[in-house]
Amino acid sequence: MSMRLRTICGPDGEIAAYEMTMDTTRVLIRVRTGRRTQKRIVLRADDGGLSVSAPPFARPKDVADVIAQNWRWIKEAHDRIQASKPKRLRIGDEVVLLGHPYVIASREAGEAALDEGQSTLWIPADQDNVHVRVCTWARAFAREYLTSRAAHWIETTGLSPSYVGVKSQKSRWGSCSSQRRIHLNWRLIHAPVPVVDYVIVHELAHLVHMHHGPAFWQLVERWLPDWQAQRAWLRLHGSELFVLDENADA
Repeated sequence: MSMRLRTICGPDGEIAAYEMTMDTTRVLIRVRTGRRTQKRIVLRADDGGLSVSAPPFARPKDVADVIAQNWRWIKEAHDRIQASKPKRLRIGDEVVLLGHPYVIASREAGEAALDEGQSTLWIPADQDNVHVRVCTWARAFAREYLTSRAAHWIETTGLSPSYVGVKSQKSRWGSCSSQRRIHLNWRLIHAPVPVVDYVIVHELAHLVHMHHGPAFWQLVERWLPDWQAQRAWLRLHGSELFVLDENADA
């Protein structure tokens, strides 16, 4: 595999990004300002793409060397981000619901419905815009399922919020306000059920502890002994839950 690395400078002459070319794959790695206390060069991958930050004493060559040495990780992260980008759905595509893939299929009569036995999401054959129909159905399904699952955990834990709602959130999987109002991100409908449960229990625990101290995590662990595995899943696969977007490109 051939690999090339070049710098991209901003108007001020400072390096703004590194461009890595691996065969036919081009990856842009943005430069982020490192903290004053930062001791090492750090590569990150998130919804916004790849970035690198470095301590004040690091030379551009040091940064370039770290990028070059981690080319395999960079390529894997880039491929993962590209695969998770929203796309417009068509008949025959798959959509993941509660951690399981379902094939989108059409039928002549009836409303959109989930057939778990056949791992199929059926939509009306006369539906012009398959993608929008699936998005609309998924959000409605999320509201129904997530509120029902929250009710289960409210009964199990004995913790009662003043309100439970489902909405779109860009940077949070859930939230709990000082008014005891809980909101859940509808995109959790794509995650496995244990992950959904973790987010719900996490927010319910905030009704007792509005912080993330030891007492908070002890309370979460009381109901979910494997909470760390679910949190790790979210950190690793969270970006994949944003694949369904009504405004996705064709």
